[in-house]
Amino acid sequence: MDTTKWINKTAERLAKTRGDSYKMVIDHMVARQERNVRFAQEMIGGTVREIRHQAESNRALTQELVERAEMQRDAFRTLVGESVDAYTDLLHTPLAYYKQGLRLVESEDAGFPIAGYDELNVKEIGDRLDGMSAAEIRTVREYEKRNKNRETLIEQFDRKLRAASA
Repeated sequence: MDTTKWINKTAERLAKTRGDSYKMVIDHMVARQERNVRFAQEMIGGTVREIRHQAESNRALTQELVERAEMQRDAFRTLVGESVDAYTDLLHTPLAYYKQGLRLVESEDAGFPIAGYDELNVKEIGDRLDGMSAAEIRTVREYEKRNKNRETLIEQFDRKLRAASA
C-alpha cells in the first residue's frame, strides 16, 4: 500500500500544481483585463476631453470669423457708400459747371440789359431799372419769370412798364 499512498500523494501534488498553474494563469488574465479596462477608460476619457477641447476651439474660431466678417461687411458698406457719393459728385460736377456757365452766358449776353444779374439781389436790380427802355425791362422781366420768379421784382418791373406806357 505504500505504492498506493505514494501514487495518491503524487496525484494530489499533480492536481495541486495543476490547480496552482490554472490559478496563476487566471490571476494573470484578470490583471491583464483590469489593465485593459483602465487603458480603455483613459483612452475614451482622453478622447472625449480632446473632442470637447476641439469643439470649444472651433466654436471660438467660428465666433471670431463671424465678428471679422461683420466688420468687413460694415467696412464694405462704408466704402460703397462713399464711392457712390464720390461718383455722384463726379458726375454732377460737369453739369453744375455747365449750369453756371449757362447762367453767366444768359446774364452777360450782349442783348441782356443787366450784367451779372443772377448774382444781384432784389434791391440792386431795382436800382438799375432807372434809365432802361420798356423793351429792356420786358427782357429782364421774362428772364426773372423763367428763373427765380421773385414776386417783388416782377411787381417792380410791372410798375416801371406801366409808368413807361403812361
